[in-house]
Amino acid sequence: MDKIAKDIYLSDEKVLKNLRNCFGGGIFYSVRKVDFNVLAKRVFSSSIELAKLNKIMFPEIRRKVKKIINNSLEKNYIIIDAAVLFDSKLDLLCDYIILVKADKSLRKKLLKDKGTEISDEDIDLRLEGQHIKINKNLVNFTVINNGSKADLYKKVEDILEEINEYQI
Repeated sequence: MDKIAKDIYLSDEKVLKNLRNCFGGGIFYSVRKVDFNVLAKRVFSSSIELAKLNKIMFPEIRRKVKKIINNSLEKNYIIIDAAVLFDSKLDLLCDYIILVKADKSLRKKLLKDKGTEISDEDIDLRLEGQHIKINKNLVNFTVINNGSKADLYKKVEDILEEINEYQI
């Protein structure tokens, strides 16, 4: 979902206009380029500001995800990687939900490794400010991910095999 959101920030004129109207020009470092660090500091320090951003972004993200799904119907499965799956209502598009849990230290490291210059303070702000809601009643599988990406992929593959067994 993060990649889809970034694509929307880069290309959707309506979203850029709504962002400018809602948050002002200070979140842009040029006419069409969002300064994600400025926007993150603003929205992750206020649940009201985060709700405004989500109101702008989530409908567009859902539209793009639905389009991807519709263009991928021949696939055996489609995985939606979204920390805010329930908040964005993307859970409504899912047959199965896999909750991936990781220690805070690993989540911090992953954010740090994304290649952007981000301080530890800003990472903490993002992790705490997302206010991620999880409807545990809708979660079908839980994976503890404190290892490598390869370890995570193996665990997900095992779950996919189990799902395939259900459907036979």
